[in-house]
Amino acid sequence: MKTTILLVLLFFFTGTGNAQTEEGGVKYFAQCMVNIVDEEMFRSIESNIRLNPNVEVVRLDWETKRAFVLTKNLTSFTDADFEAWFGSNTINITCVQTGVYGVDEMAKYPFTNCSN
Repeated sequence: MKTTILLVLLFFFTGTGNAQTEEGGVKYFAQCMVNIVDEEMFRSIESNIRLNPNVEVVRLDWETKRAFVLTKNLTSFTDADFEAWFGSNTINITCVQTGVYGVDEMAKYPFTNCSN
């Protein structure tokens, strides 16, 4: 009985940290600071990113000026890919970080030591 419980727990915990999706792609995360003072434009950017078929979750927080995105199954995803989703407002984002969800460590807020 103990062996069965241990096997079930092992299966559960090893499966939850895997970034590989059933469809064969990988889930990526991206986050940044958004330096936009016009709330309507801020909300418009969020709405446009939500329309992207490669996005599973998007959160743009007006109060802290942070953005977080979780992708669907992709074969690659870079800072430049994420920045392109902001269109002409790319100049208004800083502290961009992308990585493999469940594998790479996400920077904690408030972001420090930003190189971009």
